[in-house]
Amino acid sequence: MVNQRRQSNSLKSLLSLVVIGLLAVAIYWQRWNIYDWAKLYNYQPPAPIAQLADQTTMTSYGRHLFYVYHPELQDSASFNRNCHVTKAAIVLGCTVNLRGIYLYKVNDTQLNGIEQVTAAYEMLHVGYSRLSASERQHIDQLVLQEFNSIKVSQPQLATEAQSYLDTEGQAALPNELHSMMGTEVDHLPPELEQYYARYFSNRQAIIQYKNQYQGVFTSRQATVTSDDQQLTATQKIISSNESNLSNQAQAITTQRAQLEQWRSSNQVDTYNNTVPAFNQSINSYNQLADQTQQLINDYNQLLGQRNALALEINQLTQKISSQPITNLKTNLAPQ
Repeated sequence: MVNQRRQSNSLKSLLSLVVIGLLAVAIYWQRWNIYDWAKLYNYQPPAPIAQLADQTTMTSYGRHLFYVYHPELQDSASFNRNCHVTKAAIVLGCTVNLRGIYLYKVNDTQLNGIEQVTAAYEMLHVGYSRLSASERQHIDQLVLQEFNSIKVSQPQLATEAQSYLDTEGQAALPNELHSMMGTEVDHLPPELEQYYARYFSNRQAIIQYKNQYQGVFTSRQATVTSDDQQLTATQKIISSNESNLSNQAQAITTQRAQLEQWRSSNQVDTYNNTVPAFNQSINSYNQLADQTQQLINDYNQLLGQRNALALEINQLTQKISSQPITNLKTNLAPQ
């Protein structure tokens, strides 16, 4: 009888362990569903956040991933604190694992599109974290293959990727490329387009936002580059003219002294015969001097326009950075 009780208790203990084990396995396999249910319970996205989801055409699954991290648009102080921005750098968003998505609020209508692209970019980080190991490996291969095929023709992508390598290391690059390719590359191979369709119903809407805000910078930078080329060419002409003027001035001084000598020695015929050539030298000098002065005026006017545009680029760049930037790429040219 005692042995039967012991056997019964052992069986109950074994069954309890089995149940607990099965429950633990079930919880592990359903961990994301449990986490998401807890995070989304009674959650209502703020209007600006819902608008970002609408504007980037997030699918129901994309919205789910976006909302589960309770995205926030934040000012510089809150953003720097949550994203641990500690140096002068342009950081537009971050996803803190199991905590939140933080987006830097850009208060300039000229830069409309940055918040939209950043929201899509950060949501894709969450999507990447939900991929199975095998699916992630497959997507990594597709993304890397496409990146390698276009990085020469789209050097800004290579620059961006190198920046992530420098700051976050090789381990973070696949995750960043996954978001970069989905939000910044116009056309992708069919398999990748189909993959990103699980997150966006119209990925091209995000590309349009990207082109919109990048165009604010690229058009101005192109003008600055063109102005720099023109200023350099004009400066060479001015320098050449000034050298010629200096040589002509010396020749005129010598001619004037010779004329004065002939006149003082009563060599009237020689003097009179040389005067026309001397006057022509004066006229040539004055014409070149007038032309050079006009070039200088044009140079200074263009330089002022160029520097005003460079200052505008720097001001716009500062508006998308949560930290003060002191090493801006577009410098003012010397007056």
